[in-house]
Amino acid sequence: MEFKPFSVVNQFLKEKLILASRYSNKEISLLKIFQHALSFAIVGNDEKLIKNYLHLPLFVQIFIYRLKGWTRRTSRSKVALKSTVILDPVRLVKDEKGAYRSIYFDRVVAALGRSQVSILHQRSSDLIQGDCDVTQLDRNWPALDDVEKEVLKQIIGVVKRNNSFHYYTAYEKKHILSALHIFYEDFRFYYQLFKGQSIERLIFICHYHNEGLLAAAKALNIFTIELQHGLIADNDLYYVYHEQFAGSVQNAFFPDRILVYGQYWKGILEKGCEFRPKQILIGGDYLFRLHERREDASKKENLILVCAQKTLHEDYVGYGRILAKHVQAHPDWKVIVKLHPLEKNKEEYEVLRSFGFEIVDLEWPLDVLLMRCKIQISIYSTTFFDAVGYDVVNFSLQHFGASSDYAADMVTEGVALPLEVNQNPIDAYHKARIQQPAVLGREDVYAPFDRDAFVRMLQVPGKLL
Repeated sequence: MEFKPFSVVNQFLKEKLILASRYSNKEISLLKIFQHALSFAIVGNDEKLIKNYLHLPLFVQIFIYRLKGWTRRTSRSKVALKSTVILDPVRLVKDEKGAYRSIYFDRVVAALGRSQVSILHQRSSDLIQGDCDVTQLDRNWPALDDVEKEVLKQIIGVVKRNNSFHYYTAYEKKHILSALHIFYEDFRFYYQLFKGQSIERLIFICHYHNEGLLAAAKALNIFTIELQHGLIADNDLYYVYHEQFAGSVQNAFFPDRILVYGQYWKGILEKGCEFRPKQILIGGDYLFRLHERREDASKKENLILVCAQKTLHEDYVGYGRILAKHVQAHPDWKVIVKLHPLEKNKEEYEVLRSFGFEIVDLEWPLDVLLMRCKIQISIYSTTFFDAVGYDVVNFSLQHFGASSDYAADMVTEGVALPLEVNQNPIDAYHKARIQQPAVLGREDVYAPFDRDAFVRMLQVPGKLL
């Protein structure tokens, strides 16, 4: 697999998706599914290549699904779901008593009332309470009903049109078929799970890679609400869509409403064409925080906090080796590397302990570390915005790794100062102390959380919670 800068991937997608007729029609837009496929293809990521039958005629596929439904029949009870369903990706943090909390949904559930919601976990965990783990649910489905047949028909129609010309390479078409297969299987799973239930609203994180979920909700007339999950940038692959996509985003499986942390993020989303202004609401800082207050600078430690990002272990471990040499000249300083909660290669960071670095995971919440540290180093991350108001100097590593495009944005947006790999961050800290960006206020980034106002934002038009 080959890493490529986001600007390269974005430009590639704009060129490959210039004609909406290749992936959409009046009933359906498979824009994001094609994005997934082509972004995997350009970097040679074959992990998502899956055997499928989408090249076969519709009647053959309907028969295959009927056969599967017959041969895999089992007796199973359906999970009974309430009118409000929360889909939690299970990103956890520890509170002051050592208990695990859902960083995204702890305060949301408290605001709505635990007895009023059904919580579905997208990742297996016995550390927090939920109603079911969707990864463990049976996928032995019955034969396709009329709704499922229609969605499959629309997908096959798009496949046929793409087979009639040679715009996409054979390799790209393999990824497209696999991505469409994953989308349809996810659609069927959630459609069967939600069908026949009295669900009115679905609250979740991240619309991208959840297109099957959104397609099922749309088919069942379930109102969908996305909560901001983290960084949203101008050059994001799945937010702030260029005007060339204005004609194809309408049926491309976006949520009915999105709640963001503050006005800053709302302004960024309004630059794109995927959301109308009235769909974007400021929900405030709904994340679980261990401490709401900020400590004064007199209690700061000579501490560098490195906030690593998911799947970028090679970049961060590589920089850690370099940082260790810089810190040697400042023996009164120490380094803590905080892992991303969903990092799958955590063991790769263990080598940094040999340099005297402390590696922390869920045992230290971010806000506690921001109160302690003087310097934060990352490439691009929401943690730069989290640091606003904590008297922390943010440094964004420039011209380093596959994410250098986003790193430049952190400097442009005024939330971080640039740091080259060969710069000693401690020396840079002392020189730049008076230059720390102050473009954004805390409430621009994270508006105060108003529980009652937040609950009102979750209301379905025409219905009360």
